Amino acid sequence: MAVSLWLPESVGAMLTVWCVYLAAQNKIINWPISILASSVYFYVFYQNHFFSDAYLQIVFVLFQLYGWWFWSNLNPSKQLQNISKIDGKSIILLIVISAVLYATWLHFYKTINPTARIPEIDALTTVISLTALYMQAKRWIENWIIWVVVDIIYVPMYIYGEQKITACLYSFLTIMAIYGFKEWQKQLLREQ
Repeated sequence: MAVSLWLPESVGAMLTVWCVYLAAQNKIINWPISILASSVYFYVFYQNHFFSDAYLQIVFVLFQLYGWWFWSNLNPSKQLQNISKIDGKSIILLIVISAVLYATWLHFYKTINPTARIPEIDALTTVISLTALYMQAKRWIENWIIWVVVDIIYVPMYIYGEQKITACLYSFLTIMAIYGFKEWQKQLLREQ
């Protein structure tokens, strides 16, 4: 990795830790901080030829804008949007949509980015991350479990890509996701 990526990768990592901590605390401010982190990481991933992760940052910003609105007072149904558990029908639907999205994205991704690094894993982590982010925006507590899974996959991918700061970040994010799950679980029990 080029030396010039050290600073933006460090800034992106710090912003990411901050936004995940705020999300675990169920604070709406996590969304604009996430947008900043995604913007920085778009540059880092694109420069390092993890193109799917770079494109993911663009989609993240769209989801983050949705999450920010969904959690805000501008959402007319906000009072109905407490932390909840995902229902069986939604789980099946998410699995099917994610599988179709993965197959479609992988084919398209490999076609447009022949120099991509480990495209199968890069595309997989992209789809899993989108699923987790959608679940987070919906305030489904299980989003944290999905984040743990994808963070564990990301660590060796970033080590392979010589993004050591980001690999350390995702190791830490695994712990933060476990913390987030426990915090949301406490809040879910209080709300019941």
